[in-house]
Amino acid sequence: MQDFASAAMVRLLVRAMSAHGLPPPPPPPAADGLAASHVPLAYKRSVVQAVLQQGGLATLLQLAQRVDLLAGDPVHRALLGATDVPELLARWQRLERYVHSRHQVSITASAPGTVALRHHARPGVPEEPHPIESLAVLGVMLGASQALGVHGLQVEIGAPAATRQRVNLEIGTPAATPAHLNAALAPLAAQGQMGQWTLRWHTRADERPPHAITPQPQPPTHLCDALPWPPLAHRLARHVLHDPAAQHTVDALARHTGLARRSLQRALTEGGLSCRHIVTEARARLAAQWLLESPHGLAEIGFACGFADQPHFTREFARHVGLTPARYRQAFARAGTPTPDSPFI
Repeated sequence: MQDFASAAMVRLLVRAMSAHGLPPPPPPPAADGLAASHVPLAYKRSVVQAVLQQGGLATLLQLAQRVDLLAGDPVHRALLGATDVPELLARWQRLERYVHSRHQVSITASAPGTVALRHHARPGVPEEPHPIESLAVLGVMLGASQALGVHGLQVEIGAPAATRQRVNLEIGTPAATPAHLNAALAPLAAQGQMGQWTLRWHTRADERPPHAITPQPQPPTHLCDALPWPPLAHRLARHVLHDPAAQHTVDALARHTGLARRSLQRALTEGGLSCRHIVTEARARLAAQWLLESPHGLAEIGFACGFADQPHFTREFARHVGLTPARYRQAFARAGTPTPDSPFI
């Protein structure tokens, strides 16, 4: 991954190292101000090497699961808005597309409570992911799945045909010692099988696991309340603002209201509105709030607000607000708005 997604991964690892008593390398001398989205390659490598030297592959997998340490970040909110593992995977894939990642997670097989995944290079990209990168991505997947309330989560690492080389882990229960797990993971890394996983799980709606993350702050669902819209439009806007990163299609919004698709569209048209206008207005207002009140980069905010990519975010925001996101932040951000002296801590 690259840009803000890569920066978020580095932030996670650095924070997790500190939380687990492992000294992280000192941050680089320069940060990128409000963008907070470009991590020097040398620093990325130094963080990973520090983890491997102090604990090996097993520790890297453990630290990458600490997604709770990113709570409050836009990317964290967008991913953890999912309701189950399949939706989490869909949101992760949208993140990969948004940042134009050279690598991707593909679903190779699925059944209720089971999914087989492969982390690999996109078509036209010659370099496959490094095994360490694949292990870190897997750790985030596992940590996010636990945070969603998934129970009985198990993962098998390795190619399905290589039964003798696969590593089986039951997440959330005492695992093998780090030394034994390092020894088991090393052959998979050497054979290029670290990016092949099979996840199995079951869910219980009546409780969250004891290791679940602290609930996220209440979303600002009031941001469109002052608009002179009919009650149905306000109901839809509050629904979008509750989880802006979800796929708010016309059919999905119709299901939320309990109306038929045509009935919903007709009711909105009578008020001079459309589903697209309501969804984009809600997303743009939330993006404007984050632009003014947070130091997060433009791309990260656009992703978390549900826009398809950076050009789409810039175009739609300007259409609804009158300025591009960058110009809006420059013009209206308070002088006291915090900026990231370092995007890594």
